Amino acid sequence: MGKTISLITTCRGRLHHLRQTLPLMVAQGADEVIVVDYGCPDGAGDWIEAHFPDVTVMRAGETSGYSGAPARNIGGRAARSDWLVFIDGDVLTAPGWVDWMRASVLPGHFYRAAPIEGRRDPETWGTVICTRADYEAIGGFDEAFSGWGGEDTDFFMMLAAHGLAEADYPHRFVHAIPHPDAERAGWGGMRDRDEKLVVNAAYREAKLRIRDALGAGTDLPLDQRRAIMAQFMGELRKWFDAGAPAPLSLRCSLKRGPVLQPSPAHLVQSELTVTVNVAPARKAPA
Repeated sequence: MGKTISLITTCRGRLHHLRQTLPLMVAQGADEVIVVDYGCPDGAGDWIEAHFPDVTVMRAGETSGYSGAPARNIGGRAARSDWLVFIDGDVLTAPGWVDWMRASVLPGHFYRAAPIEGRRDPETWGTVICTRADYEAIGGFDEAFSGWGGEDTDFFMMLAAHGLAEADYPHRFVHAIPHPDAERAGWGGMRDRDEKLVVNAAYREAKLRIRDALGAGTDLPLDQRRAIMAQFMGELRKWFDAGAPAPLSLRCSLKRGPVLQPSPAHLVQSELTVTVNVAPARKAPA
């Protein structure tokens, strides 16, 4: 039996893009196409059901806010294929992409669009191909990420930490519809792109250090991850508001015990403290 493939995308406030991209996704001939409508004010789910009855529509409501991770996970958990393709709703796909996957993708790898002149296209950054087994093994996308951006880079990091090799598919198969950042950031969270990138990078660094300290395969519960993200975001907001005047040290502490209980009256519990340092950006010469 050949490889089965699911295309998974999400939509909130981007039906004008999905009207252009979904017909091309459907034409790829994947085993299933899934669209997660998470509170789309344009009624994306209704439009899809009216025009593409073979596409699976998942409705997430507005509880997840504008956050890609919960929406992507709703689609990923519903998918039935061996290989999952997570793709943004503003990405146009060229004919033959799924045919290329059936002939070329291999276990032990995850796939991203090949670099163009040594650089991966930031507009198609979040499009990734992986097996459903590997997606499940790392727990899917980290739902500690809120607002826009960050969950895709974290997902790649965790796939690599799981032992997978990053590989390329030809970049000719994907091309994003140009649009301003306001369409990404307009639904909540930190709206400054550069500031949000710093928050995301600091959180990912903390995750790696915690993983190194606790051992590979040890995952923090989501509530602890959300607490770290909220702490970092709050401290960095204040730092940015003050003009990022000096380097900032972010510290988070986790209970690791009980690790030793010599008697019912004595409990020894250890604490892990992780520090992430953030330096102010260098100003360009006048």
